[in-house]
Amino acid sequence: MPAPDHRRAISRQTWLANRARNALQRPAFIGAISVGTFVTAIVSLVVVPRSQRAVPATIPVVARPDTLTVAANAAMGRLRLAQAESTVVVRRREAAAVTPPAPVDTVASLAPAERDSLEARVGVLERSLARAEQAPLPSSYKALASLPEVNVDARVPALIDSLADLEREREGFGAVGGVDPIFVALTSRANEIGRELRAIAGVRLKAMRGRLSGISAVTTVATGPVVDTLTPIASRDSARLAIQQATDSLARLRAIALALDRDEDAARERATRVAPPLALLASAFVLSAVIGFAAAFIGELRRPRVSDANELERFLGVRVLSTIETPMPSVDRGRREADRAAPPYFDPGAEGYQLAYLGLATEHPALLSATVTGDEPAVAAVVACNLAAVAADEARSTLVMDLESSCSASAALRARVEPGIEDIIRHEASWSDARVSARVGRDKSVDLVPFGTASAAPTTAQLVAVLEDEGPRMARYYDAILALASSEDVANGLAAAMPSADVVYCARPGITPLRELRDRLDRIRDAGGMVRGVVLWAAERPLLPTPRELGSKSRRERAKKETAALAAT
Repeated sequence: MPAPDHRRAISRQTWLANRARNALQRPAFIGAISVGTFVTAIVSLVVVPRSQRAVPATIPVVARPDTLTVAANAAMGRLRLAQAESTVVVRRREAAAVTPPAPVDTVASLAPAERDSLEARVGVLERSLARAEQAPLPSSYKALASLPEVNVDARVPALIDSLADLEREREGFGAVGGVDPIFVALTSRANEIGRELRAIAGVRLKAMRGRLSGISAVTTVATGPVVDTLTPIASRDSARLAIQQATDSLARLRAIALALDRDEDAARERATRVAPPLALLASAFVLSAVIGFAAAFIGELRRPRVSDANELERFLGVRVLSTIETPMPSVDRGRREADRAAPPYFDPGAEGYQLAYLGLATEHPALLSATVTGDEPAVAAVVACNLAAVAADEARSTLVMDLESSCSASAALRARVEPGIEDIIRHEASWSDARVSARVGRDKSVDLVPFGTASAAPTTAQLVAVLEDEGPRMARYYDAILALASSEDVANGLAAAMPSADVVYCARPGITPLRELRDRLDRIRDAGGMVRGVVLWAAERPLLPTPRELGSKSRRERAKKETAALAAT
């Protein structure tokens, strides 16, 4: 029956995990690809001359901003500021040193109209002075100083200029009420100027009240020179503005120059950058390992191979009889001479062979007959001979027929290869002449019919004819018959000529392609064979003698027997 599609039977994650595991089981292929990639990477990264590997990058030439002129302008502005500040200090000292003129006595008698006007002016001055005392702010001081009665004093303009200067300086420190010590000092100075203005206004108010009370009052009239402080203050402000603009421009140009320096350093580093040798070796190693595994993984995806028993049963819908693994070395096997003389691949007590034998024996309790085939004749021969050894341990008279041209069964049992099936087909020998007894234990043996060493191998039809003629007779004399044949002969109908059409196929995980195995099993079923199950060989590939070596051994043994017979006669 056709095998189910793996996409419906196995999840995608399981399928990819099995492919990755099979890819890792090909170390030779991965190593070859990795070594080639590693050598190529080393040649391209290390061995190639540096002049050919790294072309110096072109460093762009960009005009540098002129910061010297801006710095010179800032220096000149600071010089102008110093000169303006010194001028302001000198003018303020001159204004403070001005002495008011001598008082002029006036007559206390006033006309009614003049008295009303004086009372109104006194009221205005009182209100302004009260406002300045209740709200000691620069705006209140300026309003008080703007009154004609106060402004006539020569000290008032200088104090107003100083107050305006302090107010401008305070604006650079944020809102009024800050905790900056300079701001606090400027505020204290402004309050001192306000107290001086209130004192001058108080003197004027006292004089005007004296005139109203009829007492002789003293009026101070400013007739002396007035010192100009507005011009140097304006020069100082313009110098500060010029310094601020020059400083901002200089900071901006220096930032541009620093960015250009970083770009040039990065370009110069890229042009001269050379990775350390250890980094190159590590990167080449990682790259080669990744490419090697990727090549193996892609090859596994394109041509999937057998992974494990679960996948094989789901993909092909065929039973896995057992999995043969590498046996653990046993000390007990080397104690007996019979065990030491036994073939090296014989281990009938292994779990894998016992399970495979039980899978066959349960279906055929009286006569066990099966054809063992597979991708590699050596693996199929070892499995067939171990199954025969298990049958011999079960007290079955067992026959092994080597129908494979590689003579693998004879090599596994360390028996002769001629005469054999080829001689029987050519009628040069009989079954009794070709049959040889091979030991499979201390007191157990099986009968073997070897293949022979003729140059022209028999066809499948000739093998089928011989088996059909001798099959009934073999079934009468033996309880277990195991035939070793190639997968091509079995697919052409060889298994159907046996007493039982059961077929055991030997596959290797990570080696046997899944789709090819499915096609071979389908061909075997179409040819009349019954696939009883698959045996997975998960051990190392057995190394058996070649047919030429076996033929030489057979000829030497035959020569010894002939010599011994002649000596006896």
